[in-house]
Amino acid sequence: MEKIVAGAIDSYDPQKIKSFIEGGLRETGLAITGRVLVKPNLLSGKLPERAVTTHPVFLSALIELLKDHSCTVYLGDSPGYESLERVLKVGQYNEMLARFGVKIAPFTNEILKRTDGAGVSPYHEFLFGEDPDRYDHVINVPKLKTHGMMGMTLAVKNTFGFVRGFAKGRWHLRAGTDKSLFASILVDIHRIAAPSVNILDGILGMSGNGPSNGTPVDLGIIALSRNAMALDDFIERRLCPDAFHPVTECARINGLLTSYEVIDLGMPPAPPSFQMPRSCAADWNIPSPIKKVLRNMFVRKPKADRKNCQLCGICAKVCPAGAILIDDRGVKFDYSA
Repeated sequence: MEKIVAGAIDSYDPQKIKSFIEGGLRETGLAITGRVLVKPNLLSGKLPERAVTTHPVFLSALIELLKDHSCTVYLGDSPGYESLERVLKVGQYNEMLARFGVKIAPFTNEILKRTDGAGVSPYHEFLFGEDPDRYDHVINVPKLKTHGMMGMTLAVKNTFGFVRGFAKGRWHLRAGTDKSLFASILVDIHRIAAPSVNILDGILGMSGNGPSNGTPVDLGIIALSRNAMALDDFIERRLCPDAFHPVTECARINGLLTSYEVIDLGMPPAPPSFQMPRSCAADWNIPSPIKKVLRNMFVRKPKADRKNCQLCGICAKVCPAGAILIDDRGVKFDYSA
């Protein structure tokens, strides 16, 4: 039976974090040696207190433990639209990574991975920026956050970062507002990445309209499991049991969510301030022509914030639908796209 080890740590104390991880690995019977890829959530260049990315102190505690076991440690991710170099600099990771001699895996390769008929989505090929098979172990280190489309972004969703660069946007575009379809894509990608263990940073989490613009909230949660789907299910049941969680539901209906044992070392309950996001996805069970009219009327559309827009062009560059045009007069959106 799968095991989940969950506990409470009220601050980013590296020794407490290291001790918990060491005990959790021992409890789950996992010995990590050799070449190790640490895959945190490095969505964008934000300060640690914004709760957008896996906290650098959390990673420091994990990497110190790996170095104690003579591991060769690599760290990598593919941010949504910024360079990894900028995310590491703004997020205050560089000094820690240099101190431990961590090698950077920039996830800029083009590795075609296949499900070989064992997937749950309609798709069979995925372009990765790094090959997880190059390592003896992949350690998945997600951040506990809400997610506007998927409800929460936890361990399974974090491995979406293996998809190379702007290809992430194409998967979002392909899935559209179909949460179940996108969930099946995430599950397939996660099963290809196949991390050895998942270690959740929920000490400072995100509430509300995540994954990048939510509200930081002190949760004091740390959890570990070799099974990401079990870990996600446990966290979702504890924090937001009444919400619909597409990724976990996809795992359940495909027989991938098996029974698990929880070793609860005092995981705290969700604080009253923790809130799920307001979903902007629409999927009415009505004829397509009427659905299109209603979507045009009720679904929120993007618009430029003239106060903050610097006409840098990043949004137009990464938009998978090619729906953004920038000229001397500002930003324009092709809403039909």
